[in-house]
Amino acid sequence: MIKKIVDVCRKNIFWFLMLLVLNVMFGTFLWLIDEEGFVKLFCVMLLGSFGLYCISIFVVYKTESKKEKAILEFLENPDLHREKKAVNLGKGTEKNQIYLIGRKLREKDEKIKESNFNIQEYEEYIESWAHEIKNPLALMTFVLDNRKEEISPIIYRRLEYIRNQMQENIDRILYYARLKSVHTDYLFEKISLQKCCYDILKEYEILLQEQKFSIINEVQDIQVLADEKGLIFILSQVISNSIKYVKPEDKNPFLHLFTIADKEKGYLVLGIRDNGIGVKPYDIPFLFDKGFTGDIGEQRKRATGMGLYLAKQVALALNVRIEIVEEYNEGFEIHFLFPIIE
Repeated sequence: MIKKIVDVCRKNIFWFLMLLVLNVMFGTFLWLIDEEGFVKLFCVMLLGSFGLYCISIFVVYKTESKKEKAILEFLENPDLHREKKAVNLGKGTEKNQIYLIGRKLREKDEKIKESNFNIQEYEEYIESWAHEIKNPLALMTFVLDNRKEEISPIIYRRLEYIRNQMQENIDRILYYARLKSVHTDYLFEKISLQKCCYDILKEYEILLQEQKFSIINEVQDIQVLADEKGLIFILSQVISNSIKYVKPEDKNPFLHLFTIADKEKGYLVLGIRDNGIGVKPYDIPFLFDKGFTGDIGEQRKRATGMGLYLAKQVALALNVRIEIVEEYNEGFEIHFLFPIIE
């Protein structure tokens, strides 16, 4: 309040100075006219002027506060009613400026509404497409699973790779849409990390075999509280990256999955380690940023930077901490930390 009063005084200092000059002038005239009664009359005049100053400051302060409130309401919602209220409190050129601002704000609001509508339509279309494409994908999966003997091994592996890539991309689209949604449908329940990892490795079995991966699965039958589909999505992004970023010259790639119970910190740790190209130390702080691909050589051409970003966002929703092990230099190691449940 005091700051506002000071601002009012600064804003109207010209008129206050004019009143002060008039007081000095009248005081001079009084002294010339009646030197003996000058002191009494000048004191009375000063008291009257001080009261006038206070009343003027109070009136201006109330008017400015009311105007400021009306303008803020108008800027938050520039409809015609609020515009008229702000204009009535304005002076001179302020009225024209408020009219101009109101018109521009309403035009911008219309453009924003139209843009939001188009974005919503686009998102709904993409999400609908992602659901629709699942039908031919399911048919492709059925054929690959039941007609394997009728397809040559090389073609089968290529089709399996394409199917897997399509499935990953569709899952990313759906999870991205889910993250942007106001309401989420995560189902938290006790799930087995051992079973969860087994299902993921089974899903990527053909691709892991094609790349000649050695699988070291030391995941214990430990239960954690999470959404099973969400957790599978998170872990699948890491497994997919391990397959994608194998060292070109490496003939013995491996994938090591393990669990550690850190009761002191109150966490269960699921670790995934590989001996791929790894991540440069200077890229680690940005690894989960949207669209970040980092310094990964030729593989960067195929990277989108969305997999780990979405994994991180889903992990936050599931209350799962993610840590990158910087000390591991033979490839890439990541830990997922789950609260211990009794």
